[in-house]
Amino acid sequence: MSEAVLDLRDLNRAALARQMLLERRPVAVTDALHRLLAIQGQLARAPFVGLWARLTDFSLSSLREPIRLRQVVRATMLRGTLHLMLADDLLAFRGTLRTQTELTLPGGKRWTQADLEPSLSIARQHFREPASFESLRERIEAAGLDEVRARAYAARLLLPLVQVSSDAAYGFDTGGEFVLADTWLGASVDDRPRPEELVRRYLTAWGPATPADFAAWSGMKGVARWFESLAEELVVLTDERNRTLYDLRNAPRPSGDTRAPPRLLPDFDGVMLGWQDRARMISADDARQIANRNLQVPAVVLLDGRVGGTWKLERKARTATVSVRTFRPLSRTDRRALEAEALSLAATFEPDVVSAVSFA
Repeated sequence: MSEAVLDLRDLNRAALARQMLLERRPVAVTDALHRLLAIQGQLARAPFVGLWARLTDFSLSSLREPIRLRQVVRATMLRGTLHLMLADDLLAFRGTLRTQTELTLPGGKRWTQADLEPSLSIARQHFREPASFESLRERIEAAGLDEVRARAYAARLLLPLVQVSSDAAYGFDTGGEFVLADTWLGASVDDRPRPEELVRRYLTAWGPATPADFAAWSGMKGVARWFESLAEELVVLTDERNRTLYDLRNAPRPSGDTRAPPRLLPDFDGVMLGWQDRARMISADDARQIANRNLQVPAVVLLDGRVGGTWKLERKARTATVSVRTFRPLSRTDRRALEAEALSLAATFEPDVVSAVSFA
């Protein structure tokens, strides 16, 4: 039997609680990454901003150090995109996510594993030592294989590669070199599928959710059967559209009346990508305001728990300015709270210059 119907505010507050956005948490970076499983990392700075928004006393060094120690890695993980995660989670779940027997690559052509094996064999040898994807493309072309870029992209998706860290401000060089995970970490990826455990970890950070939400987040197909196999562990919930959602029985689901402070979140933050249906985080009208043809997800402002604007941090001369654009006028209270957040952000990420905030 389902519990009480959850409205959008209830779902929003549950999401914020799981994502450590109702209040900053006094936990280590590695503990936060275990809670979140993986943070979107196409842009090297984004995971740093995402953790700053969630943790008390966050500093850049608190994330750079576990990256340097190889406790935290940057690798292609969910949906074929770069994420930052614990090395242990990469080893545990990369094999589960690498289950597809066919790929549709840029250009629309469908490839089987057998089609790709000649170039994958080259890539496995190539990435035994740190190397770039540009040099991989050169080797594939030298081997006389066709559709070089698609084959190199397939290697990124199918092989357990991690980016080599550096002394750059955010831990990784733009582009950079990649290497096989077992070379970098001295341990092999677990190739045994662990989908039920992945569902549990997903619901810890994203529940309540539907199987379709999990599929959108993970990039996997045919996922409903794993929710069914966990039926005795999960609670069944219903939203105001009469959709069935699932959650861990003892997971936090605070009331929709719970206060939600303003937050500044980075480009591609997980709260924009954790569900197929993002209505709990952003209205359809506001989603159209941030949509673009390149599928970029901008840095967003949370107001009363939902996306209410965008922001940018720009440094000019001796001033670092956080420019905030909100979709609607701000109350005096929200403006003061948001200004404090913005000044803290600027001071953390540009500590050697003056911090400023502008509103539009």
